[in-house]
Amino acid sequence: MRQRWPRSIMGEIHHGRKIMTRNEYFRIEQGDRVTCLRFLDTSRLDTDDYAQLQRDLVDFVESHLPNKLIVDLSEIVYCSTALINALLMAERRVRANNGTMHLFGLNEYMLDTLQRLKLVDTIFSICSDESTAQSA
Repeated sequence: MRQRWPRSIMGEIHHGRKIMTRNEYFRIEQGDRVTCLRFLDTSRLDTDDYAQLQRDLVDFVESHLPNKLIVDLSEIVYCSTALINALLMAERRVRANNGTMHLFGLNEYMLDTLQRLKLVDTIFSICSDESTAQSA
């Protein structure tokens, strides 16, 4: 059975054992043990774009069931509630499949926002960098 891809997926590139998938909101790098999701610049997204981002992210998680998902937020300038909601939805689905999700690359504003919402270490696992997230 063919895997269902998010509607806005633009392409898939195979680099040896790593599969890179990209859409207009994020890029996915699938390795043997770790799946890395890298958000692209979301500064110009509107409400409809965030709704599609949420659908694409949830579709990806549900269709691929990553055992370990690490999320690169280094390109995120503004931490919208819609983005936080998308991350919460993804984390919930990853955890429901006995997987783990770790965030890294957060700017000071985004980290402060998640701390104020009491999401750090209660819901989200925050890592200092990509290598720490991969080994967590």
